[in-house]
Amino acid sequence: MSYQYDHRILADEMEIYFLDEQIGAGLPVWLPNGVAIRDALEAFVKRLEDEAGFQRVVSPHVAKAELFDRSGHLRAFGGNMFPPMKDGESELYLKPMNCPFHHRVFSSSPRSYRQLPLRLAEYGQVYRYEDSGALKGLSRVRALCQNDAHIYVDPRDAISEIGKVLEMHEHCYRALGLEGYRYRLSKHDPARMEDFDGSREQWLEAEEILRRGLEEKGLPYFEADGEAAFYGPKVDVQMRMGAGDEESIASVQLDFNSAEKFELSFVDSSGECVRPWIVHRAPLGSHERFVALLLEYFDGQLPAWLAPVQVLLVPVGPEQVNRCRELARELGSSGVRAKIDVNAGSLSKRILFAHKLRPFAKVIVGERESKADVFVVESRGSRNEVRGDALVGEMKKAVAPPLVKREL
Repeated sequence: MSYQYDHRILADEMEIYFLDEQIGAGLPVWLPNGVAIRDALEAFVKRLEDEAGFQRVVSPHVAKAELFDRSGHLRAFGGNMFPPMKDGESELYLKPMNCPFHHRVFSSSPRSYRQLPLRLAEYGQVYRYEDSGALKGLSRVRALCQNDAHIYVDPRDAISEIGKVLEMHEHCYRALGLEGYRYRLSKHDPARMEDFDGSREQWLEAEEILRRGLEEKGLPYFEADGEAAFYGPKVDVQMRMGAGDEESIASVQLDFNSAEKFELSFVDSSGECVRPWIVHRAPLGSHERFVALLLEYFDGQLPAWLAPVQVLLVPVGPEQVNRCRELARELGSSGVRAKIDVNAGSLSKRILFAHKLRPFAKVIVGERESKADVFVVESRGSRNEVRGDALVGEMKKAVAPPLVKREL
């Protein structure tokens, strides 16, 4: 890991996103290349979640004040929420979290122990009113999309589910090639229990479950008092960004409070009504911070399956543009993200532009290549000649996403 670049510089060169004063501070607009990264990450995680038995839901961006009052967010997180909007006699807030909506999904139908664990997932857009001085590119924003999920479990099965979630986190980071992160067990602070819902005994029990989960998976960790969420302890995945600042890029939270607040229950095997516990998990955190991390970690040279431009076709002259279009259509039909360089200027200047985009592969298409139907593919330090009829197959194989098959 060299961390040579700030993700803001990389993102500008690679055309990932932009910020605009007329839109607002901390409100990024994703450009097509940035959306390509987001879509690839989502597709990977959704396949993983499908295999693990998650069901997808979609919740609105706003809700009445009473929902966030009931969840405790207005009390504990109100300073980081945008001001309310009036709707007749009601007030509406932009959501800072997805969890209250998922709790309402759980309560929308009677639940039996046979349905548990109930795993609800959503790539949900949330809004947080971060202080303007804290905003920084994609790593600290006011609008973010979370790789969120909530798992409703019998309290007796919490340790088993925590283990599966930690395994999913590890699988994601291995697939992405990430190293150097560490786990933090974020606990309550007994000196200020007024900031943490529930009894000290409940907190100690939940913290011990997370501790056991980490130890049973053989994951090194350290502990930190006072870093827990107000509704339960959590395991944060900590990693240094390019500038050396350590950020939480993901988390696993064990919530023993919200079921009581939302009157959630399931009928157990003996016919009794029982409050579930809830595991909140987000192995890839938010698109915004995670993409910022990936850009800095890989110095913009993202793994082939994540590269926003997987094949850049550079026509030497206007006579080769049509052949580039044919190749781009063939590659695109096979799921390979191809882009044609249509910039003006000399070939050397256009190749310099191509370097800034950081494509996985670059193909120069001149008169000789078009006539012979043999192309030189330059890719991350390698240079190979490939026939036109083999180019699509070679590229499709090279940029294939990682497999998601795993033990659950």
